[in-house]
Amino acid sequence: MNPHLETDYIPAQGYSYGLELMAKKSTGSLNGWISYTFSRTFQKANGQFREEKINDGAYYPSIYDKPHDLSVVTNYNISRRWRFSGNFVFSSGRPITLPEQKYLYQGNQVVYYSDRNSYRMPPYHRMDVAITLDENLRRKRTWKGSWTFSVYNLYGRKNPYSVFYRKDASLQSMDKNKTQYSIYKLSIIGVPVPSLTYNFKF
Repeated sequence: MNPHLETDYIPAQGYSYGLELMAKKSTGSLNGWISYTFSRTFQKANGQFREEKINDGAYYPSIYDKPHDLSVVTNYNISRRWRFSGNFVFSSGRPITLPEQKYLYQGNQVVYYSDRNSYRMPPYHRMDVAITLDENLRRKRTWKGSWTFSVYNLYGRKNPYSVFYRKDASLQSMDKNKTQYSIYKLSIIGVPVPSLTYNFKF
């Protein structure tokens, strides 16, 4: 809604560093790969005016700062027609800024926030598995199809998408003069999700 967007931007600078490793096996009945990435990224906004300084002009983790990222992918040919596959992913939670206090000043409610991105979401991890049945392996057959049964998020990990605060009734009785809040995690898909897929080519 602001026709002068340049007034909302704050000049910033940053830096990143990291390391990537990968091991791959592409032959044999059992194949797959493992990759790991360690990376850090920081930024700072140290403008000319006080309103343009974030964290007093010091570096802080950017929204993309996820130090650890691991991926494991495996494929196993059980027979000529049956194949099993699975993958596991793990990554550090993203940095977030959270409110720490709430108080009244001259009749107005004021929320005091933490330093920028001083908190971090819980780590994300998930495992998926699938088993595939090929219908026909004859080379001369034009139509070739396969059935795949898969399970997304096999062990039902409730990976948090965001966090929020809510009044906690169990805490209100502790101090009648204060409203107590608890922090909760919001998960999008926190249960195993099965699926059946038919693939074909001709």
